[in-house]
Amino acid sequence: MFTGRMYKLDRFEDDLAVLLEFPSDSNVLVVPTDDLKHGMKVGDILLVDIKEEGFIISKVNKRTANKHKNAESLCPSQKIDSYYIDYEHGCLVYTTAS
Repeated sequence: MFTGRMYKLDRFEDDLAVLLEFPSDSNVLVVPTDDLKHGMKVGDILLVDIKEEGFIISKVNKRTANKHKNAESLCPSQKIDSYYIDYEHGCLVYTTAS
């Protein structure tokens, strides 16, 4: 069905977009804003494919997002407790809630 993972565009920080895995918010993905298409905004549900050449990001319609959300609701997941972007090392550091 999907070749990538679905994320919700949570916010922008400098030249980065912070995405939360949809619908569980259990994983965070940080991508350069240059990889987003014009018109993508906070709250949009996005399909993200990670390829060798970079991120391929497309917007998902509400019907598809709701269908995916209903399927995912059957599986338990861990929630992120806190996180921050480590700019020096170029990575995201996070802890999960117990």
